[in-house]
Amino acid sequence: MTSKNEPMTDDGLAEEAASWLLTLQSEELSAAQRAEFIDWLRQSPRHISEMLRVCQLQRDLASFRGWSKSALTREAKVTNVIQLVTARQTMRTPRRSRRSYKVALIAAGVAALCISGLLALTRQGQTEYRTSQGERHEMTLADGSVVRMAPESDVVVRYRPHERLITLKRGEAQFHVAKNANRPFVVQAALTRVRAVGTVFNVEYGRQGVSVAVVEGRVAVSQRTTGSSAQSVPESEKPLLSLEASEEVSITPAGVASAVRSVRGQGEVAWASDRLTFENETVAEVIRRFNALNSVKVEIVDSELAARRISGVFDAGDPQSFVAFIEAAANVQARQEDANHIILGLP
Repeated sequence: MTSKNEPMTDDGLAEEAASWLLTLQSEELSAAQRAEFIDWLRQSPRHISEMLRVCQLQRDLASFRGWSKSALTREAKVTNVIQLVTARQTMRTPRRSRRSYKVALIAAGVAALCISGLLALTRQGQTEYRTSQGERHEMTLADGSVVRMAPESDVVVRYRPHERLITLKRGEAQFHVAKNANRPFVVQAALTRVRAVGTVFNVEYGRQGVSVAVVEGRVAVSQRTTGSSAQSVPESEKPLLSLEASEEVSITPAGVASAVRSVRGQGEVAWASDRLTFENETVAEVIRRFNALNSVKVEIVDSELAARRISGVFDAGDPQSFVAFIEAAANVQARQEDANHIILGLP
């Protein structure tokens, strides 16, 4: 935050108000932070007015149904968004009058109500998102990060004062992280923690453990001690390794990491862009991936066919086209049992 005597531009004020809003929505707020926030409000009626404006902006965005499908382009910058918003605000702001101070006092009372509501939400501590069978979902978080969830996945979002914590309770998700060196982005799955500042990576959590694949940038993978709570910042962590772009690692439930593997391009995370890419994979594994992403399930009854290996790129949402490909390539038959069940490998 800026000092009391430092002049504040409109862009800087908007950025500070937005930063305070994110802090207020964190899971826990210290007494010192609350005192600092109240002091910041008292510095100027402009601070109160800007805080009210970002609160209103957040409510408007929350009520916009298409917000979850929107995302900043790679070329977009936060400063550009701030400039646009402040420009609109400047055009609608009337000239100051003698009533400005009284209006500021009224705004302070409204701000107190707004802040108390935010703190009540803060005490709840989290926002949870779930996807059902065959459902994929993309959402933009408050900081601009984008989360793409695979079907049958469950993530919990918590914003702490010094980190953005995402808990993957089950399933798979891809994370496009907005850069913020002062508040690292951490994805936690079981005892595994993946820390990034600005990057793109994928995390999968299932019975076999946790798998992490990096598309862009670099992440640090560590292991929490079993005594630390999943609901709090761990008391200690065991550093495991650092992953760079096009690298992947798997970690067992016991915390044992595999050797780092190379993935071609987006490889294992291509599902997020509606593609499934396989290289020398068994038909059984390909079908497993299709079944995880679709409500239409394919059942293979030929063990020899299940063990055959194939390579290719397929439409993640079209298992029927894959079945047609296998029928032609392997000279087998398939039968549509019902709308959501295909049996493959009939003689």
